[in-house]
Amino acid sequence: MKYISTRGNAPALDFENVLLAGLAPDGGLYVPQEYPRFTADEIRKMQALSYPELAAKVMAPFTAGCLSEAELKD
Repeated sequence: MKYISTRGNAPALDFENVLLAGLAPDGGLYVPQEYPRFTADEIRKMQALSYPELAAKVMAPFTAGCLSEAELKD
């Protein structure tokens, strides 16, 4: 997933670089370029997950390419 600046004048970055950068160089905040969507079936299946499993499942799309779901659970 890529993150873009709210001011639109900074390069898109991945999670790791956004975490290290903090604010965008143009003074904007980094936000996801697009938000992940879960289907009704995926949400229904999440009801059976423990809190740590659920948190990892929801966060995984935001950290894709930098942290795996397994790493988030740890």
